[in-house]
Amino acid sequence: MHISVSTKGLLKFLGLILFYATLSAIMAVTLNSKGIIWGGDDAPFHVGRLISLNYSFEHGNLIPSISNSNFRQIGYGINLFYPWITIAPIALLFSLFSNPITAFYTGIGIYFFISFFISHIVMVKFSKSFWNAIIFSLFYNLSNYLLIEVLPRTDIAEFIATILLPICFLGLYEVFFRDFHKWNILAIGMSGLLLTHLLSTVIVSSFFIIILLLYVIKSNNYWNRIKALCKAIFATICASAIFLIPFLNEITFQPYEQPSPYILKGKVLEKIVSASFLNSSIQSTSGNTYNIGVFLIVALIFGLIFFYKFSTLYKRIYVLAFLSFFMTTNVFPWSLFQNTPIRVIQFPFRFLMVATLLASVIAAKLLIMLIDDFNLSKLQFPITIILAAILCGFWISSVHITQQQKMISKKTQIITSKKIKKRTVYEDYYEQYSPAAAGKFINSTIWHIGKIDKQKITFDPQAKGESTVFKLGEMPKNTVVELPVIRYKNTELTINGKHAKISTSKNGTVRTKFNQKIKHPKLKVTYKLTNLTIFSAALSFVSWVFLLLGLNNENKYNWKHMEKSLKNIKYNNSAV
Repeated sequence: MHISVSTKGLLKFLGLILFYATLSAIMAVTLNSKGIIWGGDDAPFHVGRLISLNYSFEHGNLIPSISNSNFRQIGYGINLFYPWITIAPIALLFSLFSNPITAFYTGIGIYFFISFFISHIVMVKFSKSFWNAIIFSLFYNLSNYLLIEVLPRTDIAEFIATILLPICFLGLYEVFFRDFHKWNILAIGMSGLLLTHLLSTVIVSSFFIIILLLYVIKSNNYWNRIKALCKAIFATICASAIFLIPFLNEITFQPYEQPSPYILKGKVLEKIVSASFLNSSIQSTSGNTYNIGVFLIVALIFGLIFFYKFSTLYKRIYVLAFLSFFMTTNVFPWSLFQNTPIRVIQFPFRFLMVATLLASVIAAKLLIMLIDDFNLSKLQFPITIILAAILCGFWISSVHITQQQKMISKKTQIITSKKIKKRTVYEDYYEQYSPAAAGKFINSTIWHIGKIDKQKITFDPQAKGESTVFKLGEMPKNTVVELPVIRYKNTELTINGKHAKISTSKNGTVRTKFNQKIKHPKLKVTYKLTNLTIFSAALSFVSWVFLLLGLNNENKYNWKHMEKSLKNIKYNNSAV
């Protein structure tokens, strides 16, 4: 029976979907081997964010700002200062599953699949090669550092940022070195990054500056490319408005300190190389140095050996891969940048996300070169399956070794379904996204210590919908009350349903004065949803629609074009 080219291509596409879905399911099930969320570095913080978002969504607030349900019920402005859009799907899953642990790992599995698929599509667009795309996607998504992000670090935001990283780099490549008309790819990538993790945005932007300093002189059509960059920047700001506008509105209202300032210092070169060869993904608190893993460190070594065989483009990619890896070590002069804005990244090892991406491109290129040199193009399918089995085997082995470590599996460190349901996770980092005044006295605030006429009192906050409620005894006229709730710009207070004036206490908390005697006052603290916030959400929505429609128009998805694309999938199997 004759099967048309388009049918073969469609079957190939469906097979690819099944392949990536199977890998994603295996990875998620492996992580969920004990029915707990492992005690990673940032697990309590990010699980706390998910609990807070889920609570807000269940109470009808689709643009959450502060946390009333958890984070010690101090009215913590977590969603004002930490982007929440891209983790929202996992929070929504908490309402669909009776077991929040199952919901969590289902969400992670979905993001694994999305990451495989995005990596594949980006590499197809970059290299015009179907097999190169699969191999790159395998090296990247089964890399040691992406596992480190998910398990020992449990930095869900940074993990999602790594999913968007390929889009960002493809966008920059198009704007400055290929087709500047495709500036919307850069806008989509950077907008997604801004709506995920601010520090990753700083890291990527910094590295983009390095790329341009090194290679922009090799470009052409400078004026058109600058205009395309300006369009991308403007579109990024608009598409990120749902977070950026409320964020800027708050940080211009009162002073804030830099969250968790650290001295910039790279990891010891010998240790990071050694840890890479060991493919170690255990926590740094258990003695590990976060690294890129054995396959990518080998790719950097062989890339140097066969550097002369690379095209000019891949030579540049290799230089950037090596540079980004070098920047994570103690050999790089980070002390020169301590007093610059880049100090906010806290840990230079975060550049491993860039090194992992670029080294994966090199690893895929080396394997494609090997296939071409030995005329193994007819064996690309079995070679890819073997590669997937090897990489997945190493990944699973690393997971099991990490899960056996004492710290990450310690009873006081792990997060259970019971802890999530009862909202008893101790999230920590309470001072990071509090105003400077509140941060200094955060220890008393998190234990609900406020004041009534300058006398310290322990209050009993209760979450009621999107408000924090305090019930007090009789309050005489002119009584001054300082509640253990952080005061932000749009914080509002009602007493027995009537709007009350507030000010900021020396502790950075909500302060009010009773204008009359009230026997049984009920104080309700709420963060007001302003017209500005609603406008910012609408602006983001419209911007994303235009960006995605622009992406769609570029490809002109009609049946004729689809048939042509499917033919390319069938016949274009070589690397660039």
